[in-house]
Amino acid sequence: MATRPLSSTSFALQSVRERHTLIDEVAARLHVAGLIVEKDFWVGWLLGRLFAMPALAGQLQFKGGTSLSMVFGAVQRFSEDIDLAILPAALGFEEGYFNDAPSASQRRKRMEALAQASEAYVQRLQPVLEVEITSVLGASPAGTRWLGYEIDGNAGTPNLWFTYPSVIPQTSAYIAKRVKLEFGSLTNQQPSMQATARTLISSVLPAGAFTDVTAPVVALDVARTFWEKATILHAEHHRPEHLPVRDRFARHYSDFCALWRQDRARTAGLHRLDLLADVALHKSRYFASAWANYGTAARGTLKLVPPPYRWAAIGEDYATMRPMFLSDPPAFGELMRQLTQAEAALNAP
Repeated sequence: MATRPLSSTSFALQSVRERHTLIDEVAARLHVAGLIVEKDFWVGWLLGRLFAMPALAGQLQFKGGTSLSMVFGAVQRFSEDIDLAILPAALGFEEGYFNDAPSASQRRKRMEALAQASEAYVQRLQPVLEVEITSVLGASPAGTRWLGYEIDGNAGTPNLWFTYPSVIPQTSAYIAKRVKLEFGSLTNQQPSMQATARTLISSVLPAGAFTDVTAPVVALDVARTFWEKATILHAEHHRPEHLPVRDRFARHYSDFCALWRQDRARTAGLHRLDLLADVALHKSRYFASAWANYGTAARGTLKLVPPPYRWAAIGEDYATMRPMFLSDPPAFGELMRQLTQAEAALNAP
């Protein structure tokens, strides 16, 4: 890696030319697109801002596929979204408030109250985070705010969008130059852990070269994410044939196989079989559907492999996400073989 005088210990504050050159060098070293290196940095940078803000201490938790790559090193694909859980206390609710609902109708009412509280929380957060970002980067060069707000059309959850100051040409329609922050409040957030999110830049540049290429975070433990992913696949197995597979869904199959291949993640999941029952019960209460069959998401009846009639659509989706991988991914047929092996092992007596 070439050395040169740098204008700051913050990568975000390097000049356009310096950032472009360093991103190109890291991309060449890792054999990935510069767009990926750049966006990965801004994902990590934004995590760093969020978890360093005293006003947000103890309120948020990092989870989902991006945590699997940036915290646990379990998946070798670029994950471009930040998935965050808002802890109930930050919304003014007791931990057991929703589980203690005396009836299904009361639980629905409490969930509606939680959803409204989540939307209000993110709306309050937006201007605070905007000020935080502006204090470092200055005003947006586009003459607009750094952050945008929306309600997800599918999940109904509040999202923020961070349009970062890109210096890399757009070479892939698959990689948008903005980071989505997805906020959820129905996730059971235990167990969690203090951890460090690491960017691709941090894996190449000398330690300490920049202060903002890693970020201390609070993350959902990999054991729970293991079973969260498994139950996603279980529900998808039971999706009625007339309902199409959702776009970009192949990542869940890829992520679970990556977790299964990694000794740390697989062992963590197998040592916490109690979490499978906990995750399945939680989803049956808060993400119930007429067909998900969370009641059979248990050892002996767990389904990970999609029905054969789904393979073509999932395989096509898997091929589309190939630019997101940081190393050559398994062929789709190998992915299905690994899922078959994992399903058999998890259902064994």
